[in-house]
Amino acid sequence: LKRELQLNGTSLAGLKERTLTTTADKTLTVSDSGKTIFLDGSTTHDVTLPAAATGLTFTFFLVDATADVDIVQAAAAEDFVGNITAHNGKDTASASDTKIIFDQSGGAAVGDWVQVTCYNDDDWYVVGLSNTAAAVVFG
Repeated sequence: LKRELQLNGTSLAGLKERTLTTTADKTLTVSDSGKTIFLDGSTTHDVTLPAAATGLTFTFFLVDATADVDIVQAAAAEDFVGNITAHNGKDTASASDTKIIFDQSGGAAVGDWVQVTCYNDDDWYVVGLSNTAAAVVFG
């Protein structure tokens, strides 16, 4: 599959998607929005989202499932909305959830992923897929 973007008649073919790999605690910024974040779970760490603002989007892929990696909201007043689906069930967000856990003991596997997008300056809408229902969960 080849994608090519045209801007004012000029081809932008060959552009790469922006990425970031985490191996330790990391706080994302607004300028990280749109990036694919590769979570290197060789060590336990947290990735903290910036304050919710409409249009911010982050996609997370687990690339090492040795230890837990958590995606954490910047403020308790923010909410996750949506669910993470697995072949044997799903986990649905509740108002009390403040993080998404890539849980090594729950069966998190390389390739598990979630995407979070802020819609209304308050809520992070979540969609994702995991190896098993306990692998990537809200907490």
